[in-house]
Amino acid sequence: MVNITGHCGINMFDKMVQQLELQTLDKGQKDFKITKQEFEDFCKGFLFEQIKGDLTLGEAFCKKYDEPNYVLSILPDHSAKAHIKKFYVK
Repeated sequence: MVNITGHCGINMFDKMVQQLELQTLDKGQKDFKITKQEFEDFCKGFLFEQIKGDLTLGEAFCKKYDEPNYVLSILPDHSAKAHIKKFYVK
């Protein structure tokens, strides 16, 4: 049987992991952090965005804080919230 992901050149997961490593684990990147209170305030403000349905939580975070994190911007809201807590909240 042929490996369809390798055959078609689809290594989307590998590319996402690589992007995540570059953006969150790269030692040369700026050490951007927000406080727990800032994160709570952001989440409260995001409620309006949720109602409008224009942006996901990750997209809104990246836009508000000018953070070019592609992986964060495509995560579902619950995963994005966990990601932000782990990598951005001090």
